[in-house]
Amino acid sequence: MSDLDKSEQLAAPKRYFSVHYLLLRFLGLGWWHHPDEGDTHNFPGLYIYYVIITEVVWVAGFVGLETIDPFVGQKDIDRFMFSLSFVITHDLTLIKLYIFFFKNNEIQNIVHTLEIGLQSFYQNNEKIRQTIRITRILTATFLIFGWITIGNSNVYGIVQDIVWKTEVAKLNDTSFKPPRTLPQPIYIPWNYQSDKSYISTFLLETVGLLWTGHIVMTIDTFIGSVILHMSSQFEILQEAIITVYERTIEHLTKVIKCDNDDIDMIDDSHNTDIECCYERIVRTYCTEQEIENALENTLKSCLRQHQSLISCVEKFASTYSYGFMTQLLSSMAAICVVMVQVSQDASSFKSIRLVTSLAFFVAMIIQLAIQCFTGNELTYQASRVSDAIMQCKWERMPPRFRRLLMLMMMRAQRPLKLTAAGFANMDNRCFLAIMKAAYSYYAVLSQKQV
Repeated sequence: MSDLDKSEQLAAPKRYFSVHYLLLRFLGLGWWHHPDEGDTHNFPGLYIYYVIITEVVWVAGFVGLETIDPFVGQKDIDRFMFSLSFVITHDLTLIKLYIFFFKNNEIQNIVHTLEIGLQSFYQNNEKIRQTIRITRILTATFLIFGWITIGNSNVYGIVQDIVWKTEVAKLNDTSFKPPRTLPQPIYIPWNYQSDKSYISTFLLETVGLLWTGHIVMTIDTFIGSVILHMSSQFEILQEAIITVYERTIEHLTKVIKCDNDDIDMIDDSHNTDIECCYERIVRTYCTEQEIENALENTLKSCLRQHQSLISCVEKFASTYSYGFMTQLLSSMAAICVVMVQVSQDASSFKSIRLVTSLAFFVAMIIQLAIQCFTGNELTYQASRVSDAIMQCKWERMPPRFRRLLMLMMMRAQRPLKLTAAGFANMDNRCFLAIMKAAYSYYAVLSQKQV
């Protein structure tokens, strides 16, 4: 490494996104390689046929049937709204799929910078491990609410089918039998009223819901994890800038040959006096020019680290810009529709459908919050670089170094933001605006139904 690492005793963590990469491979979104593998082939060998089959069956096929359902035949408002919430979420996800299929090289380059490229600069491995733990908790939380939604939907469907069988058993042969329904509203082009065809159709729908649901959840949590790691790197950069003077002095004490008396003086010093002892020893054995050269190397390393991070964020913002726009549109529409559904199901607090609607409502909020809150954290941590520069003991540095710090501070004061195709910034205010807009539309729809 070209710079000292305060946690050099700990091995640098690798493969920040291992869980996401396994899910992406299984779901047919490409064979995403870890940066240390040195391979960027996204669809190797026979895997391309696996991708084509899964995407045609579960994305094009299942989502297509799901999209047709709300607009075929007579639908009551309850079934229509519940179906529409899934349709909006899954259909707009197709834009994200396009990005993952055709922008995978750009995304892999961003991940390579985070996992490999930045390791040549100052790093805090414990901070990185903490970020990895947070991203996995976010992923698990989102998956759990997704499973609750799909699981409760299936339980609701089973209960409804048992009720249907009970009612049919009471009818005679000449009575009109009510149609058999599936847990999730979906257009089925074949007759599934018999037990054998109903079970196979039920399984088909369950797998389709799990497949498309996991695509949505994996993409969104992966993007949120990338943003969190970028904001974490800005925190590490702040630490590197604040300690730039101390690390330079400490580095010089390790490369020069000290007398035994000097070593004993360091060992006997309290923590508050160690820095003074290091500086005294360095100024005893090193010339001013040698100290300035070492300090210059450390400062330039921080400057390059800052530029590398800015380039990484800008590349990510450009690559996933329309993905953020898709997220805002789908979240606003889906949250509004689910709010209508929750208000309808709230008439019976024992209703399994209410649990499903609430779980889906929470999942939609988490989906939006992950990207808005992480985007806000990235902007905040990038802006704090200028505060770190003010704490880096710049008064002890030569004037020519202060100019470098001033340039870095001026760049840090320019907001670094993720935008939804330039229409909105991904931050806390955007989250609140979407929630307010969804509630406004919900209020209008509720009045229309009265």
